[in-house]
Amino acid sequence: MRWVAGRYTLLNTAPDGDSLRFIPDHPKQLQIEEPGLRQHTDGGITLRLEGIDALETHYLASGGIGVLRQCPLWADRSAQSLLNFLGFNHVHRRSDERVIHCTPTATHGAIALHRQDRFGRAVCFAFRGQFHLPRTAQLKLSVEIIKSSANYYQLQQGMAYPTFYQDNSEVMIDTLRDCARRAQQRARGFWPHDSTHHGFVLHDLQALTHAVILPKLYRRLVDHVSGNGGQLSLAGFMDSLRARVGLVRLHPQKMLVDFAELMEVQQQRLRLLVAPDSILFAED
Repeated sequence: MRWVAGRYTLLNTAPDGDSLRFIPDHPKQLQIEEPGLRQHTDGGITLRLEGIDALETHYLASGGIGVLRQCPLWADRSAQSLLNFLGFNHVHRRSDERVIHCTPTATHGAIALHRQDRFGRAVCFAFRGQFHLPRTAQLKLSVEIIKSSANYYQLQQGMAYPTFYQDNSEVMIDTLRDCARRAQQRARGFWPHDSTHHGFVLHDLQALTHAVILPKLYRRLVDHVSGNGGQLSLAGFMDSLRARVGLVRLHPQKMLVDFAELMEVQQQRLRLLVAPDSILFAED
């Protein structure tokens, strides 16, 4: 993990429950060390928090259906939870979710950078506070450090789903999984409303936009509906999952299986047959 100190900033950005803008203390140095990271004109980078997936505040579907919001009540609460943890208050947004006012305008913090995703975002753990780090700090993530992260906090509050990938460490997976399961057992946050495993019926577009389900599944559903010109039929959805997600690894057995085989689709009702935290996705 590469550690980078800097500050979080919100103005003219659209942060949600698992992503926001971060300006490194030494942006030019980071650009040299991590050339694949997409840097904005202010030197900032977009963070995607490792090990979690929050409900979508503004998802642009492929296919032309436009921007959709996933269960706005809990998507907004998740975003506010993350920003409060990092020290922001009185956050005001435009209708397109971009922040026009917040107090303070920036807060200090640091990230533990794991990798870059295909959009050039930094997949990382995020921490709050003043950090004085060497420009090339390399520190191992311990359980105690993970528990001080924004990632852990979001799971602890029931404001994000645990979502793991095949290159994640056992320590990270075990720590975040235990946290998420305790939140679920205690009915924290959105968990009493979750229908990922119990299933839900896609009877109209409103049912989709109000569904509290694993965001990765939500995004695939929205893209499927959008690609069908707004038609809600689930015919062909399993084929879409095979093409878009493919093979995943089940934890702790380590066996590979097609993600579509973990779904049950009966007419317009669908559900995930296993717990989301038992799936290890390929990198995306």
